[in-house]
Parts: sequence; structure tokens; C-alpha cells
Amino acid sequence: MPPTLFQGNYPVDSPAIANLQFPSTRHPAKHWLEKGSASVKSPAYPLRKDSLCWLIRLPIALLLASLTACAAMPSNATGEGADRGQLRGELTVFAAASLTQAFTQMADAFEQAHPGAAVTVNFDGSQRLRTQLEHGAQADLFASADSEQMDALLQASLIAGQPADFAANQVVFLVHKDFGPATRQYLATPGVSIVLALPQAPAGRYSRAVIAQMRNHPEYGPTWADGILSNLVSEEPNVRSVAQKVALGEADAGITYRTDALPAYTAQRVNVLPFPDAVDVTARYPIAILRESPQPELAQGFINFVLSPDGQAILERNGFDPPAHRSINSP
Repeated sequence: MPPTLFQGNYPVDSPAIANLQFPSTRHPAKHWLEKGSASVKSPAYPLRKDSLCWLIRLPIALLLASLTACAAMPSNATGEGADRGQLRGELTVFAAASLTQAFTQMADAFEQAHPGAAVTVNFDGSQRLRTQLEHGAQADLFASADSEQMDALLQASLIAGQPADFAANQVVFLVHKDFGPATRQYLATPGVSIVLALPQAPAGRYSRAVIAQMRNHPEYGPTWADGILSNLVSEEPNVRSVAQKVALGEADAGITYRTDALPAYTAQRVNVLPFPDAVDVTARYPIAILRESPQPELAQGFINFVLSPDGQAILERNGFDPPAHRSINSP
């Protein structure tokens, strides 16, 4: 309750104050101060001194009361509301092709959490995105399917800060459902058509690393590894193209990530053959802000969302594993 204000011996809301009568100021009043003279003419209807003080104090009292009331009201400009208000603007993300489904959902969820933000995601092979960035393509964030492409941008001084690992993925065989028998041994048989990603693409590098480990596996060995490579009929620019070729029946099998088997169109047309447990090749996914980003705060907000429980849940639903490790400087 605001304090009661007093004028003289009366509170401002007392009848004595309420019944004060003030003359109209519409009548002409002559008043002047003659230069060099102490003679001062007063207005025709002078105001009492104590009434004038009351007129000055009342607006101040009302102002103080309104400020007190505002201070007591809850503010929606702090906490989550302020954070949501700050994350505004347009964000461009360059992301590995294997992230297509997950990052499409991620961008939608981020925009729902931050209505002032608009996210555009460009998907392609990580090596092709890296080349575009090296040649001046403008983006705010780079999410790669391996550390090699990210390291190349770090060496070129195109990355701001330290990349953060946000997901991991497993390498598998996709085999068309009409192909049989769908066994790893049979895939090395002459005449089988195999598709891999290009060697410079992350998926292509992981695929060849798996084949190299299988070369040393007691149940498969060099003959199996050489047979797989002899059956290679196409090398694709990114892993999504490998999965599409197998799903369309343009190849009998291909090596992709586990996540590439999950989209509905592909899942209906392929079988998944995991590699033996002894074969340990895990795809690592780092994300980083590009040095020339015009929206570094918004970009950091997106990274924070990707690493948050909500972001990690989206990745998990799309078949990704949690990151094997993170940089000590990651958010």
C-alpha cells in the first residue's frame, strides 16, 4: 500500500484538502518585475504557498506509486523470455548429407523454440561443403560427418572457436531386399554390384577403413576385401546417393551409415547388415561456427540446442549415437 502523503496537518485525501478552492487562471493577471526595483506585482489571484506545494507533491507521489507497482509486477523480459527474444535472425547451416532427416527436424524445433529465428540448411557431402566454404560460400555453421573436413577448415582459419562433437554413427551394409542371399560373405562373390561413396567423402573413407579391418578379420580376410572392391560399380559424392542407388535397385549393396536405412522409402527396400563387433569404425560428427558468420550469437544458440537434451533426443530418434567425446571447450 503506498504511504499516505501529508500537506501541513492533513493527509492529501482528507476533506480539508479535497475542499480547497482554487481561483480560475483564465482571468488576466498582471505581474512584472521592474528592473532595478524590489517592487513586485503579484497575480490578481495569488495561490497559497501551501496549496502550491501540494500541487507539486501530488504528481510526484503518483509517479512514485506507479513505479512501485511496476516493480512489484512480474517481468517477462528475463530468463527464457529474454533468451528467446535475443535469438533472432537468419541462420545458414552447411550440414553433412547423412544429417538430412535429423537436421531438418532440428531446424524446425529450433525455430519453434525461437520464433524470431529462421534456419536454412544446405545438405551435401562434407567434403563438397568444405570446398564451397574454402571458395567463399557464406554460412554460419558447418556440421561435418568427420573431423578431417573440419580440420581442413581450421587450418584455413575459417572456423571460429573450437568444434564440438555432437553425434556418432555406425557403418553398415545396405542390401536391396530382392538380392539374396543377403550375407556379408556372399557380397564378395563375383558379379555382385557394390556402391561406395567417393574416397574423399567421409562415408567413403569410413567404408574403406571398414574393408581394411575386414581384411585382417579371421573369417573374411584379404580375399573377401579384394572381392568387395572388385565388385565396385559406382562411387557417389555423398552417402545419401549410395543409399538411394541401393533402394532403387541400381546396385545390390552399398556401405552407408546406420541412419541412412531409417527413412521410410529406404527402409521398405533394403536390409541392414552390420559389421562384426571386432570391426570398430565409428563416424564422428563435429559442428562449429564459421569465422565470417554474421550471426555468431544465433549460431552458438543453435549449437547449444543441438547439444541440449531436446537436440540429442532428435538425433537419437534418427539413429545417431551420443558423441563419443567432446572438446573441453564445447558448450
